[in-house]
Amino acid sequence: MNTQTADIKDSVIDVTVAGKRDNLVLNDGSRVAVIGGGPAGSFFSFFLLQLAERVGVHLAVDIYERRDFAQTGPIGCNMCGGVISESLVQALSVEGITLPSDVVQRGIDSFLFHSVEESVTLYAPYREMRIATVYRGAGPKGTKQSRWRSFDGFLLELAIKNGAKLVPERVTDLTWADSKPQVQIKDGVSQTYDLVVGAIGVNTPSLAMFEKLAFGYKKPGTKKTSNREFELGGDYISSSLGNSMHAFLVNLPQLDFAAIIPKGDYVTMCLIGDDINSEFVDSFIKNPLVGARLNGKQDKDAACRCAPLASLGDAVQPYGDRVFLLGDCGTTRLNKDGIGSAYRTAKVAAVTALFRGISVEDFHEGYWPVCRAISRDNAYGGIIYRVVGIIKKSPFLTRAVMRMARVEQGMTSSKRRMSRVLWDMFTGSAPYRDVFIRCLHPAFLGRLGWSMFFGAKQVIPLEIGQEEAMGKSVLGRDYRAGEVIVRQGETGDCMYVIQSGQAEVLQDMDGKEVRLAVLGEKDIFGEMAIFQKEKRSATVRALTDVRVLTVDKRIFLRRVHEDPSFVFPILQKMSQRIRGLNTELTKMRSQI
Repeated sequence: MNTQTADIKDSVIDVTVAGKRDNLVLNDGSRVAVIGGGPAGSFFSFFLLQLAERVGVHLAVDIYERRDFAQTGPIGCNMCGGVISESLVQALSVEGITLPSDVVQRGIDSFLFHSVEESVTLYAPYREMRIATVYRGAGPKGTKQSRWRSFDGFLLELAIKNGAKLVPERVTDLTWADSKPQVQIKDGVSQTYDLVVGAIGVNTPSLAMFEKLAFGYKKPGTKKTSNREFELGGDYISSSLGNSMHAFLVNLPQLDFAAIIPKGDYVTMCLIGDDINSEFVDSFIKNPLVGARLNGKQDKDAACRCAPLASLGDAVQPYGDRVFLLGDCGTTRLNKDGIGSAYRTAKVAAVTALFRGISVEDFHEGYWPVCRAISRDNAYGGIIYRVVGIIKKSPFLTRAVMRMARVEQGMTSSKRRMSRVLWDMFTGSAPYRDVFIRCLHPAFLGRLGWSMFFGAKQVIPLEIGQEEAMGKSVLGRDYRAGEVIVRQGETGDCMYVIQSGQAEVLQDMDGKEVRLAVLGEKDIFGEMAIFQKEKRSATVRALTDVRVLTVDKRIFLRRVHEDPSFVFPILQKMSQRIRGLNTELTKMRSQI
């Protein structure tokens, strides 16, 4: 566990949990200021207003964000590699949030790992596109007439549609006024709020405003990153890079993570590590393994570049009375799935603020447990990255890892131990702790040992994900009209969310197919396989061309464990179906 994590642990132990103070709650008419309109701020605003509407509480939520995410280049960018993990894509689908095709730059169905000697492709479960590459703004500098929308802009629009008000001003100061936080903008204009939320990342001096409020907050430690955008053209990307993220296991000591991420006509090169500077970036690009993916581009050819700081994950005391911090400036996941962490912490913070209260004690009881879980998991992540660093230094160990992953591609999913470790490690789809424990399994260690000493060396050709089945900028899997998605009597371990099109639910009754329902966009089916180990009770068949996203049982149950309200959309759908069936039964009785 790093020093920063230890500081967090010590800081929260001193919090004395007392009885609820009646004046530190959100009531009708309470005012909330969210400083920062990126994912963390937008998610919090969206969920707070959604939950408030469900319980009949009216809140006024102001989002302070001066950036225009519709602008290309740095002015609209949020300085991020722009990858939405498969666990977050699935969670948003269940929440009823579908990422539009003009927000998704490219759907990713595989990771392609490159070492000096060979390349190995790992495909997503169900061979399905469940990772999205996006731009946080409207695209790199110089993009003309972009047909793409900003991911951050999309989330901000969701919050505004739910009732949030956008204030396009920069906050210049935070103070206390009669025990309530006061937000000041230019020209000395001030507004007093019942709750202030900080969601401004770690790349801004504005964090000093929260430290000045003297509730114990200290910003997290950081490390350097580097992002470059190269225009390679859609045709080249499709033929040479495909629907794969390309990760590199190269022996560069200061490098924790390196990937090339395809997006529309561009690729993003993302580097995370220590002492990342322009000289290091230039040497990395000149590596033949990397240059072959960039079609000969050099650092000077980058259309857009930035070197943002990345949070090491853990702030000290990210909450106090009437104030707390979210996302990178609060607690976030080390190196991976920062947007997913923003979603998780924002949702639980909204639940805490509305149903528990807005005192330091309330945040300690409701918000802190998720922050603590992320913080503890980051300690496992730190161990894993150190082990990866050792592996990259040894051609012998790197070769064994690649051999093991390659051999597993011919095995059933449950036996792909190295593939699952690599997939979850690089996609952020599972906690670092789970990955760490799987690496200690005797079967994993035994097969790795066999690959070290007995696996035959074989250089394999580059594999590129197939695109014929679906478009580049959609998520899920396509089914043609008439194709069966699930069949009655089959054993299932997942459920599905319809992204577009229609499907019909059929049941075999005495040898005849009876249509029970027609499903459309955002409808969920197959959920009983998640809750009960029973065979499918009905067949679901595509009525039109339909696109469906699969939701894994393990990801779904993990989210429910962290956030019981996550199951609410499913309960709504089940309630609607029961009402529909009652209506049909009433009609049938009236006809008898």
